[in-house]
Amino acid sequence: MDTVNGRVASTSAERAELYEAAEQQLLDFIAVIARTKREVAARMEHRLTTAALPVLGLVVRSKGISQSEICDRLLIDKAALSRMVTKLEELGLVTREVDPDDRRVSQLLPTELAVTRRREWLHNWRLDLRARMEQWSDDDLGALTTLIGRLNLDFDCA
Repeated sequence: MDTVNGRVASTSAERAELYEAAEQQLLDFIAVIARTKREVAARMEHRLTTAALPVLGLVVRSKGISQSEICDRLLIDKAALSRMVTKLEELGLVTREVDPDDRRVSQLLPTELAVTRRREWLHNWRLDLRARMEQWSDDDLGALTTLIGRLNLDFDCA
């Protein structure tokens, strides 16, 4: 057996099995996230689409952002974003305000309704998540945080 960094190196077949198991766990987690997004959208506003959630979240967190900035950050097509923003306005969750520095640009701002609903959802989500993980050890929580952070970095660098 070979060792790498003091650990026993796996065979290529064992490594392939580990990749497949990790891929399946990630696919399962993606399905959980998709279901959660549908539930969140329904709780915030029953006519809200799951595609609009990241847009609304960005508007709420930034407290003022242009549509072009949203397109750049979320990699969304301008036409698709425009439709989402119109829907968010109709639902009373965002408003447009002309940028005083560049009158050609509108800033999207969250309404008090959006801020309140997001705060309520986030509070409930945190309670639910913590209840699911309350039996986890500090080491397990730390390992989860480290590994998800590492995976996020690997995706950001790709």
